[in-house]
Amino acid sequence: MTEQMTEEQLLFQERINTGTAWTHNEQFEQNGYLVVKDLWDPKELYRPVPEKRGQINYWGKKLDQFTFTEIEQQVEGSLACYWHPQYRSIHSQIRLKLEKIIKRKLYNTYYYDRFYFAGQSLTPHADRDACEISVTVHISTNLDQSWPIWIKTPDTYEDDKKTIILKRGENRSVILSEGDGMIYKGCERPHWRNSMPIEISGIKEKKELYYHQIFFHYVLADGERAHCAFDAAK
Repeated sequence: MTEQMTEEQLLFQERINTGTAWTHNEQFEQNGYLVVKDLWDPKELYRPVPEKRGQINYWGKKLDQFTFTEIEQQVEGSLACYWHPQYRSIHSQIRLKLEKIIKRKLYNTYYYDRFYFAGQSLTPHADRDACEISVTVHISTNLDQSWPIWIKTPDTYEDDKKTIILKRGENRSVILSEGDGMIYKGCERPHWRNSMPIEISGIKEKKELYYHQIFFHYVLADGERAHCAFDAAK
């Protein structure tokens, strides 16, 4: 597991980054996130649950071109797949949709999908620079109840120096149906998932529950993090 962000570190990152990824979408600016219904056809995103648990890094366009480690770096016990070939062109196609929504040009950085399993959670954090503008898309699940992602809206500061908070932001839960996406300012907005529900199917067997989603990450083409697109391409 990688070292988790402390509450103090998270508050500091939120404060210094708030307002650095401005767009021309008023609702997105107000809340730091925006839900887009039916962002992509979930049938095109769907993959059956693999047997592996850990982290897969694809280095080519073929399904047998990857490296594998047994420990997923952020959510131990889950499966994260970086650069899965199935989503390469979708990464760019979704970028074009986001550009129309926020009215600013974006560059691709990277993407990965994750299979969560019963009892797993995502600790509160804000993302690195390559995730300036991000979207999480719900692909599929066999849960019989909703499992939200949580996100904190921006604080209101007294002035541009952001030394005094006049009003705290809100912690909001966002429920996505299959194919829905939540665009969010990854470097600015703290986000997390509480523990995934644990349920037992029948008396003798435990049903393997899962939740599959994908993160597509971008940076503003004329923003302060544009260089991350070129770093990711190396």
